[in-house]
Amino acid sequence: MKNKGGTGFFRSGDDKVFAVFTSQEAHVLINLTEQILELLGEDDHVDDEMREFMSIVGISTNDAPPQDPVLHRLLPDAYSDTNAAGEFRRYTEHGLREKKRAHANTIREALLPQDEEWDGDQPLDLGSIEVEVPMTEIMDWLGGLNDIRLALAVRLGIEKPPADEQHKKYELMTESDPMKAVYAVYSWLGWLQESLIQLL
Repeated sequence: MKNKGGTGFFRSGDDKVFAVFTSQEAHVLINLTEQILELLGEDDHVDDEMREFMSIVGISTNDAPPQDPVLHRLLPDAYSDTNAAGEFRRYTEHGLREKKRAHANTIREALLPQDEEWDGDQPLDLGSIEVEVPMTEIMDWLGGLNDIRLALAVRLGIEKPPADEQHKKYELMTESDPMKAVYAVYSWLGWLQESLIQLL
């Protein structure tokens, strides 16, 4: 596919969808998906045998919301009632974790260099990266991008009202402020989501 410059999602002449990113953008997405994968990993107190059983029956040992605010945002309570929320969580959290991990891994695997010597720490040096996004994986991309954006929103504190005031605060930050860069990634992810939705 030959795009006319820029990055994002594009349709080719045969109606296929492609994602085009600079090496830096791809590296950012890979790192963020890996953070999501680590965050959504199962609790350490669950042994391998119990984890296999949970996977088969689709239940979790967790009935309390996660203490980490980002994880709580990704795995929110379904009900305001504590008992009902806990019971629902036991039967749905494991599956929800696996679904979100699958979404993140779809993006990660698509962008990972094929070079086996790349260790993930060094910057990508490929100019730009172009990958085909099968129609069967588009919802995975949308879900994965949304999860990353939700996680960043919690860290930035802009998921709480009044959100507009938080946006203005970050837009007025100096370029040297590290949170300004985080906000820039947050905004970029929102643009990516919107461009893919519009493409569909």
